[in-house]
Amino acid sequence: MSKKMAIFPNSLTIGNMFFGYWSIIMSIHGDYLTACYFVILGGICDAFDGKVARLVKSTSDFGIEFDSLADVITFGAAPSVMMYMLYKNVYINRYPGLEDLGHLSMIFSFFPLLFASIRLARFNAELVDPTVKGAFSGLPSPASALTIISFVLFEIEQYGGIKHFRWLTATSLVVSYLMISRIQYHGFPLLFKKGESFAVRNLKILSIVVIVVLIVKLKMSLLFPAMIIFVLSGIILNIIERAKREDRGEFEDDEDQF
Repeated sequence: MSKKMAIFPNSLTIGNMFFGYWSIIMSIHGDYLTACYFVILGGICDAFDGKVARLVKSTSDFGIEFDSLADVITFGAAPSVMMYMLYKNVYINRYPGLEDLGHLSMIFSFFPLLFASIRLARFNAELVDPTVKGAFSGLPSPASALTIISFVLFEIEQYGGIKHFRWLTATSLVVSYLMISRIQYHGFPLLFKKGESFAVRNLKILSIVVIVVLIVKLKMSLLFPAMIIFVLSGIILNIIERAKREDRGEFEDDEDQF
């Protein structure tokens, strides 16, 4: 029965890959706004495929590998292609005479794809029990991609186009590094802990719903500050945790943390 039920999580993974593919197509055609929305839709599919697989008890090695391949496309290739096309068609056209930066921009735009691939390969290699969810070692690739595309959405809403290419490059470099760091990030499931009261759990659910509604109904540019808060939360909590371990006399190698 579980093999037959695998069609449900696999369909979500296919949806993730499909939206990543179409995001790339939209970037090539210069429709960066739609390309951003497709990455978001891919992220929604990715957020539920694993949960559905565990729900119908159809978790498998194939599903894990398939999901990672889809993630490489949607959260690695799609933002990389978007960045390259922005450099090529917007930045260089805005500043004539900088054609020589084409090769450099290709290197910068390659980083999200490169480090997302490394991060996902490491995740699969270190995965012990796919049915158990815990903290992520390094910034999850969907969060990295959403941070980059939310910056593009922010710039389009606020300025009518990409104005601060240096900040786009800096954002991409930071989140790319964080993907292969050892900083721990907690996923959505850990927001709800065992033993919590019904009121507390409902309050958290209500807060999440309100945030999503505000982002969608008011301005998509609110997604960028939300992603920055998430990215910084992992760094801040990591620093606090290290300080606590040092106070207890527990020391670990730096390479285990970054």
